Amino acid sequence: MATGATRDDAVVEAGLGRWVRANPDLVRAVAGRSPDGAGGVAASRAAGGQANETVLVDLGPGHPGLVVRLPPLEPTYPHYDLGPQALVQNAVAASGVPAPAPAFVVTELEWIGSPFLVMPLVVGDVPGPAPFFDPYVRDAGPALQGVMLNGLMDAVADVHAVDWETYALGAALPGQLLRETVQRWVAYVEWSSDGDPLPALAQALDWCGRHVPEERPPVLLWGDVRLGNLVFDSERHVTAVLDWDLASLGPREMDLGWHFGLEFMMEALFGGRLSGFPGVVDSLHRYERRTGYEVRDLAWHEVFALVRALAINDRHQRITGDPRRRENPMGDILLARLESASAEAR
Repeated sequence: MATGATRDDAVVEAGLGRWVRANPDLVRAVAGRSPDGAGGVAASRAAGGQANETVLVDLGPGHPGLVVRLPPLEPTYPHYDLGPQALVQNAVAASGVPAPAPAFVVTELEWIGSPFLVMPLVVGDVPGPAPFFDPYVRDAGPALQGVMLNGLMDAVADVHAVDWETYALGAALPGQLLRETVQRWVAYVEWSSDGDPLPALAQALDWCGRHVPEERPPVLLWGDVRLGNLVFDSERHVTAVLDWDLASLGPREMDLGWHFGLEFMMEALFGGRLSGFPGVVDSLHRYERRTGYEVRDLAWHEVFALVRALAINDRHQRITGDPRRRENPMGDILLARLESASAEAR
């Protein structure tokens, strides 16, 4: 569910129904089957998706259905372009990474008043945002927990192996140079915080800007690496990689730092981790064996990841008017990781 105001459900459902009936060939191209001309269209909100509106489109019994993503009414980011998301999903799917494809953007405003992204619905299970409390993950037991987290690390490695130049993603995605990426997030924090960032955010972002690691070759970055952006089958194998809002180009460590940084945050918030999750060392070894790449500067990248996560979270709290915004516990966790990273760098 998008943060803040959302479109009227009845208006969205009616508009998507008109689009489906007017475009049976496009529906068949995406879902593998044309809609039943006599059937109705039912739309429901998907869980998650705080930076967008994600709608599940039910086209009746026996039809696989569709997923539609709409830009948010109250933006998390200053610019929200669905086009690059479609390009990335199609590119990674063509490269063998399981992703909902084909995906394309409907630009005509006549249907629901805004562009929207259309993609296939992938059937399976999606973990919740906090694995430590999610029964699907928590109650799976250590063996299957390990299968899921290993599947996550393998998915990251496979995304990084996509030849982004072949698919002309360089013109559509930001990034490549890490120093420029840091400056882009400096500009984001200035915009998202209305010039008044949380003190912890300002302190950590300043540190990141003064200690940018040496540039490394850019790869395609997933951007939001977490279990909740994967679809699993009954044996807990990955069947789809979701959510490409934050896709960009840059060093591999940006994705790895996001994953391990969020793990650090979750452990600090909830006081533990699931017993079946491999530790940082084992997960890094798995990634390095699969890619032949030596990971460097991970501590800096974890701090930078927590900066980005806090900036986005603070933006959401500003949108909702949360009165506890300045007491966000993520700030203390960010400063704790910054302190340890500073000590490691000495």
